[in-house]
Amino acid sequence: MKDIRRSQQGFTLIEVLVALTLMALVSLISWRGLDAVQQTGERLDERAEETLSIVRALGQIERDVQLHAGADVLPDQISTVSDAASGGAAKSSARLPAGIAWDPEIGLSLVRSAGDGLWQQLRWHLQEGKLIRAIGAPSYLLPLPAAETGVVVLEDVDTLTVRMWQAGRGWVDPPSAVRDGASANAQADASANTPGQAAGSGVTGLEIALYRRGAASGKPYRKVVVLP
Repeated sequence: MKDIRRSQQGFTLIEVLVALTLMALVSLISWRGLDAVQQTGERLDERAEETLSIVRALGQIERDVQLHAGADVLPDQISTVSDAASGGAAKSSARLPAGIAWDPEIGLSLVRSAGDGLWQQLRWHLQEGKLIRAIGAPSYLLPLPAAETGVVVLEDVDTLTVRMWQAGRGWVDPPSAVRDGASANAQADASANTPGQAAGSGVTGLEIALYRRGAASGKPYRKVVVLP
């Protein structure tokens, strides 16, 4: 009889240990890669949500501005907004179109349509790093109720700025944003003495800019609103 030698089947212990070691290394590398992907995804989600909140805030400001009262509602640019917001101290921001007033300390004040012939006071301003939209009760009659009910729209806001586009001059600060009283008066007189222009005329757009707190504090988020 001939001896039949059968070849050895299976793996040796050393081969099994090497295979397990390699699998452990691959698993560790894969876990770190998945963790990095997850963290990146979370950061992107946070950035996307933050950007979306800014877009919503600027979109709401745009809608409020486009619904501002005209000279037919506020004849001679009645300073209802400025008086209500500043306690009667109307400033040269009346040079803006009727129904819109701006002051760096008070914020962007508006008289806007509330529908069905109603009008209401509205004010966008900053308070302790929060962008607040304050509204008053709608009414048919002037003076309108003050904008007292405030809602926080956006947090971690460092600065809110407004500029206006004036024909022949480009982007300029509203007169109320000029700290020097003499400069403000000179600017107002120049606008008033321009042939064919009334006070506040020639302003066809507003630029609203938000500066966030944090690493990107020096990069504003801008919204240009074309005035109706």
